[in-house]
Amino acid sequence: AVIPIFPSESLLNTGSILATQEGSSIEIWRLIVAGSAGAIIGDTVLYWISRTVLRNFMSDRVAQAEKNEKVAETFAMLQHQAPMLIVFGRFVPGVRFVVGATMGLTRFPYPRFLLWDMIGGVAWAAFACISSALVSTAIGDQPLLSMVVSIVITSAILGFLYQRMRRDWEASKDAPETSEPELA
Repeated sequence: AVIPIFPSESLLNTGSILATQEGSSIEIWRLIVAGSAGAIIGDTVLYWISRTVLRNFMSDRVAQAEKNEKVAETFAMLQHQAPMLIVFGRFVPGVRFVVGATMGLTRFPYPRFLLWDMIGGVAWAAFACISSALVSTAIGDQPLLSMVVSIVITSAILGFLYQRMRRDWEASKDAPETSEPELA
């Protein structure tokens, strides 16, 4: 997440495909643990760099941007959809970087960020490893094809989830506000 040039799922996909090869000493569960830990640590580092160094460096620009109606609406959406963005943003290279940096810049509460990031990191690592191993096992001795099929499946699932999140956000904006009775 800190250096988005080399997507980390490439390592997990490759390791998982190698784990399915006969005689391999690689174990999928260890890849999942290592991938989860790497994702959570990387996202945490990015969050804190953005919250401290980057926010201090860009404080005037951030304050000015927050006055813009579109930016304010985007920040409101981020706060409203933060758990889903943190969890599912982890699955998309580049998006995970933007989400982590934005959560730090907007000073999203770190305990909540960490909770959702842990859920997303474990889910992402497990999905990347297990799906790559399953595809590799089903396709056989064609690791490159296995990687392409895994990427296509992941992209389709994420596209569906993004459309659903966007639709829910639009519906929540258009819904009339209702006041809930307070409980004593």
